[in-house]
Amino acid sequence: MIDRQHVDGGDIWNLRRVVAFAGLYIILVSQFLVFSKPVEETILPPYTWLAFIGVFILVVSQLIRPTVALKKISNSRMFGDRNFWVSAGFLLSALGMLATYFFAAYTRVNYIPVVTVWLLGAGCYMYAFVQDAEPFDFKSIRDWFVKNRMEIGLILLLTAAAFAVRFYQLGAVPRVLDGDEGAVGLSAQLTAEGRLSNPFALWANVGAIYLQLINFSLKVFGINAFALRLLPAIGGVLAVPCIYLLARQFGGRRIALIAATLVTFSHSHIHFSRIASVIYIHGVWLAPLELYFLLTGLAKRQSWRAALAGILLAIHFSVYLTAQIVAAMLIVYFVLGFLFYREWFKPRTGQVAVFLGGFFTTILPAGFYFIQEPGEFLSRLGADGTFQSGWLEITMQDTGKTAFELLLGRVTHAFLSLTYYPALDFYGSPAPMLSMISSTLFLIGLGIALWRIRQPSYLLLNGYFWSATIAVGIFAIPPGADSYRMLMTLPAALIMAAIGLNEIFQIFGVSLERARTAYIVSVSAILVSLMFYNLWTYYADFAGQCRFATNTAGRFASYLGSEVARIESENQVYLLSDEIFSHGTHPSSFFLSKSRSIVNFPESVNQLNPVSGEVIIAPPSRIEELELWAREHPGGELHYKYDCTDPILLMYQVP
Repeated sequence: MIDRQHVDGGDIWNLRRVVAFAGLYIILVSQFLVFSKPVEETILPPYTWLAFIGVFILVVSQLIRPTVALKKISNSRMFGDRNFWVSAGFLLSALGMLATYFFAAYTRVNYIPVVTVWLLGAGCYMYAFVQDAEPFDFKSIRDWFVKNRMEIGLILLLTAAAFAVRFYQLGAVPRVLDGDEGAVGLSAQLTAEGRLSNPFALWANVGAIYLQLINFSLKVFGINAFALRLLPAIGGVLAVPCIYLLARQFGGRRIALIAATLVTFSHSHIHFSRIASVIYIHGVWLAPLELYFLLTGLAKRQSWRAALAGILLAIHFSVYLTAQIVAAMLIVYFVLGFLFYREWFKPRTGQVAVFLGGFFTTILPAGFYFIQEPGEFLSRLGADGTFQSGWLEITMQDTGKTAFELLLGRVTHAFLSLTYYPALDFYGSPAPMLSMISSTLFLIGLGIALWRIRQPSYLLLNGYFWSATIAVGIFAIPPGADSYRMLMTLPAALIMAAIGLNEIFQIFGVSLERARTAYIVSVSAILVSLMFYNLWTYYADFAGQCRFATNTAGRFASYLGSEVARIESENQVYLLSDEIFSHGTHPSSFFLSKSRSIVNFPESVNQLNPVSGEVIIAPPSRIEELELWAREHPGGELHYKYDCTDPILLMYQVP
């Protein structure tokens, strides 16, 4: 009979597990080293000896015999489950960090094994604390769904509505790509090789792993506006359940449903979910999700939730710079919690430590890249920073104002970009981010949130809103960009608006408890009114107009790229260019045309000698010139393209 105790490890199973992991880890290291080097004709690949050592250690781990001393060591806390899985997570993430260095050094471009090990590391860290949670019980989960079926149904309905308004004609509305969308698309296509094949690299503070996902979408759906805008639209839909979850922690189901409804039909959120140039849109669902798990982890003292929050924040760093704002805000939150909320904070320091551990474990590969390339990590600050760009000093000299006056004005402008200034940059809407009614509710909710700041949860809500507002105001220029940058604050602002709506009815005695029907009818009427206002603002007042990317040359570049993509590849394309309209000024024409060759021809069209099948394109300033030339050379095909009611280009294919 086989010795059962020997097979299971008996009293030294913990020790055997550690030794076995050491062997497995050495094998993984050897394979990453082998894979990172070019293939050579050899008897044994380099570092194979390391793999043999790993296999030997793995086998030896199962041959260790239990002794009194080994049993004592194995049963010590150092070899316990939690320490093992935390250590395994850190070591696997560290291996991912080293692997990125080796892959970059030897120009490997397939980082899937690296990402796999990195995510396994995050998973191991998470598993270390999941074991403390209540065991999975299918019956209790089913009972929970039955009990909350109405609430779940409403959230699913709102999510479906968010999907509908964000995916409706996604590739056609807005009808053109702006220059930055084209740049994002071109950069995404560069992730197949070179520097951006490293998923932890950055391009203008945009994570390469995010660009790689866009590139995957382009490969699946083709090089078009829909594929480019797919991920922002998905992020826009995810914001609804994520904001609902966070809002529920501040005011319960009622506040959460109102906040989820507000974001579902927010005209500004709908718009930025439908373009690829403003990566801030992903902070609108990632930040609430991170803060939800952190807040519930602290409130319930559940370490697995805190661990997941730290992991999500680290992943957020590989998407966009909004993660930097969240991280800075949480540092201040923890310090204030320690100083002024000590009675509440002290029993939860364990969860804070777990959160930080999850963050630092998962951030290792990206953090290593940030240290190597600090210029990339600070790219946006260098280009649009108040201090780094010299804007503050120049403006002080030009206006005679002090730094304090200018910075206070910037913060005020950022705040008013939500409620007063029109959302022009990357949008073109004459309306501000929030409607008049939403702004009123937001201001009421802001006052209530400040009044309740003695509660740790409301300290977080205020920190969420004001940290982003102050960061935009103090550290970023130009002021015209405040509207889209203030997307970072939109979840907090809408949660405050939901609180304001609920509280105003409470103040006037029309509460859900005292006047249920009146409350439901009144709140529903306001939300329906806001829904119609927002849908009209976006789909009727904006989408039907030509207000997006209002620069005519930029809009022309988008139409040019789309039209050239339809031309057979063997036919040469000539653009009758001038000082305003020429190919190469906007990345959108390169992206949409799939980098087709377009020859700028600034001279008179009469000096052009095209052959049969070649195509001549005229911008608005030279349409009449091409029309006259076409009459003198009949037989070809004329094609007009209109931007709303105005002709934007004329295309003529030579017979």
